[in-house]
Amino acid sequence: MLSKKRNKKIILSVLIVSFIVLIDQLTKSYILNFRDSFIYCQKVFNGLNIVYVENKGISFGLLADFNISFYLGVVSFVIGFYITFLIYKSIQFQEYLSLSMILGGAVCNGLDRMKNFYVIDFIDFYYKDYHWPAFNFADAFITLGAAIYFWKILLKN
Repeated sequence: MLSKKRNKKIILSVLIVSFIVLIDQLTKSYILNFRDSFIYCQKVFNGLNIVYVENKGISFGLLADFNISFYLGVVSFVIGFYITFLIYKSIQFQEYLSLSMILGGAVCNGLDRMKNFYVIDFIDFYYKDYHWPAFNFADAFITLGAAIYFWKILLKN
């Protein structure tokens, strides 16, 4: 019985990670192919622009001046192996769901860093003159997965 549950969990995790990689890489490819048409940004509606940003740093462009993007990609994959171990050991649905989301995002950004030496960010939320730093779907899934994971820890169930 435990083996069937574990197999279902692994299959679900692989599907979640695959879905995230597909969505993230397709959208980044689209943005990359049309980056020359974005003078600064393309307004979708008030509060949302599509932009093209090459992020060579970590979250929000931190450490971009140190030219360490490739090494950050390697770190993403090392962390990915640890998260895979945590998924394997997890028992509860919310736990492996959230870890799978984090893993999917880490794989996506890790691939970008090792392939391009930067991550493509393109989602720009704003209010009046305040812009949240640009991000991508991998970042969104990492953030959502982390929020679910920490929420679960806080509720201790």
